[in-house]
Amino acid sequence: MATTKDLDNLLQRFLEERELPGLSMSVYQGEEKLYENYFGYQDMDRTIPMSPEAMFRVYSMTKPISALCGLMMYERGAFLMDDPVSEYLPEYKNLKVSVKKEDGTWDVEDSKVPMLMKHLFTMNVGFYAHDGSPTDLGMGEMLKKLGGSKFQANYTHLTEIKTLPMIPMLFEPGEHYQYGYGLDIMAGVVEEISGKSLGTFMKDNIFDPLEMNHTGHFFKPGWKENLMDCVIRNKETGAVTKCDSILGDPLDSCHRPDAVYESASAGLLSTLNDYQKFCNMLANGGTWNGERIIGRKTLAMLSQNMLSEKTQNEFENAGPYKGSSWSYGVRTLVDPSRALCNSSVGEFGWQGAAGSWMMVDPTEKLSCVFVMQEMMPDEHFYHHRLRAVVNGLAK
Repeated sequence: MATTKDLDNLLQRFLEERELPGLSMSVYQGEEKLYENYFGYQDMDRTIPMSPEAMFRVYSMTKPISALCGLMMYERGAFLMDDPVSEYLPEYKNLKVSVKKEDGTWDVEDSKVPMLMKHLFTMNVGFYAHDGSPTDLGMGEMLKKLGGSKFQANYTHLTEIKTLPMIPMLFEPGEHYQYGYGLDIMAGVVEEISGKSLGTFMKDNIFDPLEMNHTGHFFKPGWKENLMDCVIRNKETGAVTKCDSILGDPLDSCHRPDAVYESASAGLLSTLNDYQKFCNMLANGGTWNGERIIGRKTLAMLSQNMLSEKTQNEFENAGPYKGSSWSYGVRTLVDPSRALCNSSVGEFGWQGAAGSWMMVDPTEKLSCVFVMQEMMPDEHFYHHRLRAVVNGLAK
């Protein structure tokens, strides 16, 4: 079997070969901590050693937390998965869809398929494009109407979600898998039904019960000072430099204390130990320190394959996800032999744009969190090696 020394060696290899400032990782099985260690430094200048106080940009590892908010509302009877979204957000009643004609031009037609709640969790909505379509052009028009980038302007998440239907979808709901706005719209439903902002709902239902006191959307005292430097790698030379922007926005502009946009997809800050509490709860059937956070049967939904053969193929082709599919807001393993891995069927997890990664195996009650801050890294190189060693640690 693998040992903690093997994991130490692998993480040290990442640090040295990839010239990262610092990284950290923890592994739990049940309530037992199998591993926790910190390597390198929080900053590029190598002056602040990595420690449990180090904070990281969660980016898309925000999605599993948002998904859990939605599943909490589902198990409370707030909605059904086959309910039309328009029952909760009337703005989604008369949606439009972009249609490409044979001559290469575009039309906009009435959508023939209602958008359902399940489409939001499973990323089967098409509000994202870079192809000159009405969907693509509509995004620019929407941002202009709202006042600019969500991370720099002064509008809320729910305001954006209610404005989104002014854009025609790129395809009918359910027709394709597309990593995009699905969970954001779902979170808007949670906000509308609960009467709470997403951040408040997360705090009341997840962060406070799990004592995740260093997790949230916006900087609190001391958080910015403990935030790890983010780096970016030159694809041609491999050289690592400090990252100062993402998708056109200044890095961390979304976290300023006066910001109001609470992203459901990429907005949280956290620490290794805080996020591990969340994963540990998932691995232990929805309980933490003897307190039930969410129903055991509801959590089992995260191990279900929710894509059709066609859309699963689209998901697999979107990244190094062979043998996996998309469930209710997470990647889930459906065929370990195709994935060429030592995980259990139903193991699930996700990663963030800066390389952080989480994995939960309900069968083994195994969970882990890996933290680094390299923008758009090679997921296959890092995460698949980590998965192999973590599963080798399982008792």
